[in-house]
Amino acid sequence: MDVKSAFINGYIDEEIYVEQPQGFITKGSEERVLRLKKALYGLKQEPRACSRIDKYFMDRGFRRSLSEPTLYIKSQDNDTLIVSLYVDDLIYTGNNEKMIQDFKQDMMKTFEMSDLGLMHFFLGIEINQEKKGIFICQRKYTETLLKKFKMESCKTVTTPLVIGEKYQKEDGSQKVDGSIYKSLIGRLLYLTAARPDIMFATSLLSRFMQSPSQVHYAAAKRF
Repeated sequence: MDVKSAFINGYIDEEIYVEQPQGFITKGSEERVLRLKKALYGLKQEPRACSRIDKYFMDRGFRRSLSEPTLYIKSQDNDTLIVSLYVDDLIYTGNNEKMIQDFKQDMMKTFEMSDLGLMHFFLGIEINQEKKGIFICQRKYTETLLKKFKMESCKTVTTPLVIGEKYQKEDGSQKVDGSIYKSLIGRLLYLTAARPDIMFATSLLSRFMQSPSQVHYAAAKRF
């Protein structure tokens, strides 16, 4: 589900005035200003306005995750509903269809929202929901990554790192552009969401981001 204009849905508890927008200025009242009733994008107070959404969940029996502040969980007998927020996007799951539908209808009554249906793509991750399970991959993200680093024609390898290779800060090879290396490592770290098998190799190579060499860069492009 998509919360239309998440910050605009939030009320503000301060007295804030803005100039009249172009096209809505009344003749003879050009010097007047308008008082805001709800938050607008660009206001320094806008993140706090999201407390309205937080209050919504708290009032309806959800509890906030201790490790993820935007993850809400509601338990009712043997049923569980889990909701995750990311800016103005909302995903949810549960084991009780009625509980899910009641939540969705209530949310759409309270906030201006659009139902995007079954989730297929979220934050660069592709989701395929089937009877035998839910499968995630980052194929499109990976293809973009390969194109950015000119690796569209690269060959596959059987292991994330060369077996037996030891990497050092000073290996005698030429240094490479640190910003490019950091960009590659950062993208590989995001790729571990669907490929945990490359986590160790990526974490190991991230140690050399301060002063990467050709050896480190070649190892990172091995994926």
